[in-house]
This record gives sequence, structure tokens and C-alpha cells, in this order.
Amino acid sequence: MSLNLYALVASILTLLPFCGQAQTETTPYSAQGIGNLTSPALVHNLGMGGIGIAAGNGIHLNNVNPALLYRNALTSFNVAFGTEYKDLLKSGETATSFTGGLLYGAFAFPAMANRWTLSVGLMPYSTVGYRVEEDRLIEGSSQSAQLTLEGEGGISQVYFANGVRIYKNFSAGLRLSYLFGTINRDLSLLPKIVGTGQATAYVEEVFHAGVLAEGGLYYSQKIGKTSYLSAGLIYQPESEINATRNVRFESTDPLRGGGIRDTISNETGNVTIPAKFGAGIAVEKYLKYMAGVDITLHQWENFRAYQPDNQAGAGSNNGMRNGMEIAVGGEWIPDVTSVNSYLKRVTYRAGFNYKNTPFAINDRQIRDVGLSLGMSLPLSNLSSLNLAFEAGRRGTTADNLIRENYFKVNLGISFNDRWFIRRKYD
Repeated sequence: MSLNLYALVASILTLLPFCGQAQTETTPYSAQGIGNLTSPALVHNLGMGGIGIAAGNGIHLNNVNPALLYRNALTSFNVAFGTEYKDLLKSGETATSFTGGLLYGAFAFPAMANRWTLSVGLMPYSTVGYRVEEDRLIEGSSQSAQLTLEGEGGISQVYFANGVRIYKNFSAGLRLSYLFGTINRDLSLLPKIVGTGQATAYVEEVFHAGVLAEGGLYYSQKIGKTSYLSAGLIYQPESEINATRNVRFESTDPLRGGGIRDTISNETGNVTIPAKFGAGIAVEKYLKYMAGVDITLHQWENFRAYQPDNQAGAGSNNGMRNGMEIAVGGEWIPDVTSVNSYLKRVTYRAGFNYKNTPFAINDRQIRDVGLSLGMSLPLSNLSSLNLAFEAGRRGTTADNLIRENYFKVNLGISFNDRWFIRRKYD
């Protein structure tokens, strides 16, 4: 590994603590549950609609199914940045948002080449970002007040994963994730009365910390002379993570300054993260083409928001419903060995993603439909610059709800090299 690459990797590692804090998405629907879940897919997977349960190779790190890690015979470091532009529409009213930040950092290396690979990384698990303002009449008065609902924060994860080839083309994997992060939600009321500016706010802060486990299986069977048919499974059991909840009232006067803060409660409890199950199939010709389908089910009806230690089972599921995701996508490399054309060595990707999200408002479950395009631009030592473009629509304007039209640009860099190999010749 060159000295320049060592220096570049070291500089990027200093940025990783900000990964869990970067706000890369904002949506009013993140007011429910623990916010909007972040896909575990890396940029090259996002260019294919997010598939990865049964699709992977030795050049690009697979973070969707840990059982596919063993195929990474090279040491790999991945870092990515993302931006999102969004139009929000509701009953003829419009608003826009633009967010961005560091998406993830991931590192993997083979403990035993083509047999056992280890991986560690840091990325968001969920994000919360919304601000809704509306005017309401004060009960028993002709005066109005501005009601503001605001939320921010989210949950990050540090994970450690193993992928082991057990027999020929059959492998298993396990990922352990430590979740941590604070979600803040504020409800404030500012009367619109001449001569006063006093605002009252209800503030809730919940800090989360706990461990999630996810297992995976993978099997590949040769079909024809050069192609393979693969199948994969992932499963995350239901888990309870620790939580500390702080609730307080705040009264402030922007016109005169000063304010009062009154803490109502500061207690410990837990949050229930529901089970997840996914299955996928893919057909591929190594370093030529690949196409696959993934289906993932989330049992969010079993979600339980914060509940005190002495009130087990008392937590609400915040109106969440079971979710489903279908992803279809593929990639194609014209000629990976071409010496005359750089464009023939580029990997081209496309995909489709449909989500029945767990968010439900006014008895209507929110859907998310998106298309994606991507590519990997080869660099030296089998490294690559990865791009993914996503465009889609979430929600609807029916029943006074909000429809989001979004466009995302994701940029990732994969550094691949051979480490821990003793040279025979200088």
C-alpha cells in the first residue's frame, strides 16, 4: 500500500466521528417511530436500487448481507458522501429542502483469503429531521398562535461483521451493531398577541444505546458455462435497546429575553426494535453482468417507543405498520480487461425500489417509489469512484398529507489493496 494512500486513508478516518451526526435527509414522516431508517446499502448497491442480499463480488464491499463478505479477498476501505434535494407539496403549498453530509465509513480485510473476511464501519441507522409550522386559534379566544413541531437527531451505528465460507459456495455471516444517538422533539406555542412574545415549549430528548444482531446466509450454484445463480437470506431478531428520556417545559420571551426551564422527568427505560427478514436471488457472470431481486419485510407493528423500566409493555408503537421493500437492479461491465477503452471498464448500474414504509398518517400508509442509476469508475489497484443517482416520490397530497419529490446524489470511494502479504522480491 503506497504512502500516499496511507495518508489519504488516515485523513478520511478523522472525519468518521461526524458520520453519525451528518444530516443527509429530512422528511416530516420521520416524526414517527425512531425516524427514517437508513439503508445499509453502500453507494454501488444504491445504484442498483439497493439490492445486495444475493448480489456481490470481491471488488465491492457488501454491507447488506454479511454472508457475502468472504468474497472480498482484498483489504477495502470505503467512504461516501451524499446530498438530497427535495420538493414538498401539501394542498397547493410548496417547500424545498437541501441536505447533505458524510454517509458512512467502512473497512474490511480478509482474515483468510476466500474463506473469512472481517468488516467494521460507522453509518446512520435512522435520521430525524422535520419542522412543521401552522396557525391555530386559541380556545375561547379570537386570537391565534403559531404551533411548531420540530424534530432532529437520529440513531447511529458502529458495526462489526464476519463472513465465512463454510463449504464450497455456501457461506454464513453475522453483524453486531452498537446503536447510539439522541432524538429531540419539540412542540412549541407562540401566541400572536400584540405586546407579548412569550412562547411555551414541550421538549423531549431520548438517548438510545443498545446492540442489534443480524445474520445472513448465501448460496451460489453454477448454471451454464460461466454464469451463477445465487440466493441469500438475512434476519434481524426483535431487540430491546436502552433509552434515557428527559422531558421538560420551557417558557421564553424573545422580546424581553430570559426564560424558565422546568424538568418534568428524567428516567431510564427501553425501546423495542422490531424484527427484519429479507430474501434475494441474483444471476451473474463474474465481472460481466449481474441482475437480482430483493424483498425485505419489517415488523414495525411490534415497535415500542420509549417505555420506563417499571412499565414494561406500556410503550406505544406510534401508529407504525409493518413495512415491505422490493428492490430490482443490475450492473454491466462491457469489457473489464479492455486496454483501449476506459469506458468499457466502467461498471454501469440501474435499479428500481418500492417501499411500503412503516409510516401511517390518517389511516393511510406512506409509499416510496424510486429509480436509480449508478456507475463505478475504475482507479488503480482495483479501487474505484462510485456514483449513484436516485429520484423518487414519497407520500401523497390526498387526505391533506405531504408528497415529497426527491433527487439524491451519492459519491463513494473504494480503496482496495493487498495487505499483510510478505513480499518475496523487492
